[in-house]
This record gives sequence, C-alpha cells and structure tokens, in this order.
Amino acid sequence: PGNEPAAEPIDLDLYVDSSGSMPNPQQVTSWLTLAGAVIALSALRAGARVQVTLWSGKHQYLHTEGFVRDENAILEVLVGYFGGATAFPIHRLRDTYAQRSRTGRAVHILHISDDGITTMFEDDERGNSGWDVAAQALRAGRAGGTMALNLYSPLPDHLAGAKGWTADLLRARDAGWDIHVVRDMADLLAFARDFSRRHYQQEARR
Repeated sequence: PGNEPAAEPIDLDLYVDSSGSMPNPQQVTSWLTLAGAVIALSALRAGARVQVTLWSGKHQYLHTEGFVRDENAILEVLVGYFGGATAFPIHRLRDTYAQRSRTGRAVHILHISDDGITTMFEDDERGNSGWDVAAQALRAGRAGGTMALNLYSPLPDHLAGAKGWTADLLRARDAGWDIHVVRDMADLLAFARDFSRRHYQQEARR
C-alpha cells in the first residue's frame, strides 16, 4: 500500500435537453449527445458513476437507474430523443439529492441545454421553488454544478437591467452555477474535452 490516500472520483449527474430546439441524434449529428458521451465515458474511465437524464416537456424524460457504471445504459439514454416542449424535470433533481448522504461520494451536476434550462427554476408539482431545489442539489452534491448552454450572445457581467431568462441565468451564476456559453453547437465538443480533462483526467491516470 502507498502512503497517499486513494483519490475518490467525483460522480457525474448529467442532464441533457431533448426538446424540439435540439437535433435528433438518430437522424443528424447531435453535438449535445457527443458532448454528453465524451464526458460520461471519461467519468467512467476515471472510476466514477454516472446518472443521465434526457428531458423535454412535462412527463417526457428518460434516465438511467440511478448512478451506474454501465456504459451501454448511459449511451442508450443519450441517443434517445423527444423533440417536445421544454419543461425541466425538477422532481428528478429534487429526488436525487433529497436523501443523498453526505458520507457518500461527491457529485458534479452538469446541464447541457440552451435558455430552456431556466425552466429548472419554476415550481415543481409539489409547489417547491425550483431555485430552492437547485440550491439543495448543489449543497448535497458538494462538487459544484455546470451549465453548458447554446446561447445567441454572452451573458452580461451584471444583473442590473437584465430580464427574462438572462436575469435567471445571471442569478444562477451568482448562486454558484458555472455557466459556459457556446455560440455554435459544435463548440460543445471542445467544452466536453476541456471539462473531462479538468474533472477526470487526473483520476483516470491514478
């Protein structure tokens, strides 16, 4: 045995937008699917477990059975498609972290979407604030949260004067979410490679 303690990899909780504004990976190249696959497989290689949720409108979601090490189960979810409305499944985020033990592995939460991600901050079916659910998820996950978003323009530096989804994203950034904006969907692949290097390359080497 070595003298240094073994490093425990950070698990990944991945949410991928599959609404009508997103490409169908069964018909055309989907940079969201490719980015999700690169990151998820990098996490597996590092020894992490991965939970994937594909989502679109209300009651339209597909997910792995919790955090898994099954590559096929993960990819099966990622290549799915709904193409419906946009309504983030807040209950998935709520239920995942409601009973998450603080003695378990830390989890990084990653969203791949566009401005539709702000539906995450609406009230859930129980009347809970999405803002409160998201804050609880970050606290319970203990390893931060990232949003990789396809937006038409960069986010402004300050909340003053911002409206609509822009104001929501700025508020989310202030609440601790790391927001990465891509102007072109293809840039998601570069984001995925960088994200994987930063979060999982060192663990994979170990």
